[in-house]
Amino acid sequence: MTILRLFTAILCLAFALPQGHAQEFELNHNHSEQSEQSQQSTEYVCPMHSHIISDEPGTCPICGMDLEPRQRQEEKSVQVSGSMQQNLAIRTTAVTYDTLWRYYPTIAQVAWNDNARHHVHARAAGWIEKLYVRSEGKQVQKGDRIYDIYSRELVVAQQDLLQVLSNSASNARLVRDAKLRLELLGFAPQLIKEIEQSREIMYRVPVFAPQAGVVTQLNVAEGMYVEPGLAMLTLTGDESFWLIADVPERYSDWLRVGAPVDVTLPQANLNGYETEIEYIYPSLDERARTQRVRIKLPNSQVGNSLLVGMQAQVELYGGPKREALTVPLSSLIVTGANNRVIVKTTDNTFEQRDVHVGLVIGDQAEILHGLEAGERVVVSGQFLLDSEATLLNSRATGEQEATDAHAHH
Repeated sequence: MTILRLFTAILCLAFALPQGHAQEFELNHNHSEQSEQSQQSTEYVCPMHSHIISDEPGTCPICGMDLEPRQRQEEKSVQVSGSMQQNLAIRTTAVTYDTLWRYYPTIAQVAWNDNARHHVHARAAGWIEKLYVRSEGKQVQKGDRIYDIYSRELVVAQQDLLQVLSNSASNARLVRDAKLRLELLGFAPQLIKEIEQSREIMYRVPVFAPQAGVVTQLNVAEGMYVEPGLAMLTLTGDESFWLIADVPERYSDWLRVGAPVDVTLPQANLNGYETEIEYIYPSLDERARTQRVRIKLPNSQVGNSLLVGMQAQVELYGGPKREALTVPLSSLIVTGANNRVIVKTTDNTFEQRDVHVGLVIGDQAEILHGLEAGERVVVSGQFLLDSEATLLNSRATGEQEATDAHAHH
């Protein structure tokens, strides 16, 4: 007994319907009794986009993958009498064109501003005699002493400067070159002036923070031998942050730099703060199928109250998409492999239809492929019809496989 027949029997018992009335609800084939078994043929479908179907081999116009062959069988339909449609509360609505206002609410995370990063390298090889920054997360100000280094190269450069200064015959160009060499090796300008005045060599040379920020990476320890190729530590400015959001692939076609965004982050006293998309990353996450966007924050106002990793509610807006073919979201039957709807083809006949969904805005879904304007989709009772159609198609497939197997004996 099929699902619908079982459900019909229950209705008959519940509402005391006559036996003849129960037989009004029956399954019919699209063709005559003689062609009841499905005639199979080969069609080619994209493994990633199930709505891309072709009668001939080729590649998918969306992702470029080779279309894979599969057996196609003539569709079966489910027939339901008018009275039984009322008993099952089956309701339909027309597929129409509408204007969708692009809108997507999601969660974004506060992240460091990569443009405010500064890598600190030793300009000359040597040993770290004293390290004043011992852990990541330490806050430093511009000009703070971060380490002392002993370097033979720095000692030699100081000796050259003192020799030039002590030679009365030296011209200004030689003095300038000797100072410039020390500066390029990491000597702070105030230390060069100190050597000029004291005429003494500085063996433990202090190095100062080139900018204010937070130590976000620390790769050295006191006593280590360092060379110019080593990034000793990274300073990241804490006066500006980024807000990063991940947007599903289907929304990427309307994302644009400058699109309006509303941000709500109570920890930073932001409630519906109006800002915009600052940057759209050019790559797509292959697993999550999302695209990253960067959103502007009012750094001067909330910088001190922001912490990296905080989550904010964001609402991204785009312009209107006109003439979009839409159906109610409630009509969609979402599975792990595809999306489909139940279409009413005649007064009493319903069939499954695979569809490709685009934008989902509120209670409306855009249909890119699979439906035409004016067709009617089921918005109530579709899951019962879908189960019956799936059972019917599975049975037809099994019968055809058995017939093919018997033909080979």
